[in-house]
Amino acid sequence: MTLKLPEADTTIIQDKKNIVQDLFKITKNIIHSDEEIKPYETDGLSVYRQKPIAVVLPETTEQVSKILKYCHNKKIKVVPRGAGTGLSGGSIPLADCILMGMGKFNKILETDFDNRCVVAQPCVANLAITQAVQHRDFYYAPDPS
Repeated sequence: MTLKLPEADTTIIQDKKNIVQDLFKITKNIIHSDEEIKPYETDGLSVYRQKPIAVVLPETTEQVSKILKYCHNKKIKVVPRGAGTGLSGGSIPLADCILMGMGKFNKILETDFDNRCVVAQPCVANLAITQAVQHRDFYYAPDPS
């Protein structure tokens, strides 16, 4: 079985230079050369590969919001990416998308032991959750890797 990725919007791809320039006004953390993008063209399911227009690496929620607003207004798809270790293909980019790397968002924000709930940013590893709660004899069991 072969995964068929959606048809790309070539007008967006052709506008790459302007898109990168616009996003550079929001964050300087942009990867857009073919060589630098290579590690981002797949996730843990490395059978499928696709290069995005660019990779943005925001550092604040304000930058995330501005990037999403810009992409929404320009009708540019956005694919979020955590650590890129998923095995379901969930962070495989599309040819006409911006890949948003969430690596800077790696904090546990809240731990509610009474309700057995942790609020975490998108790039918190499963092991980090276990380490944060083990002092109370808790652990985070679902770890598919």
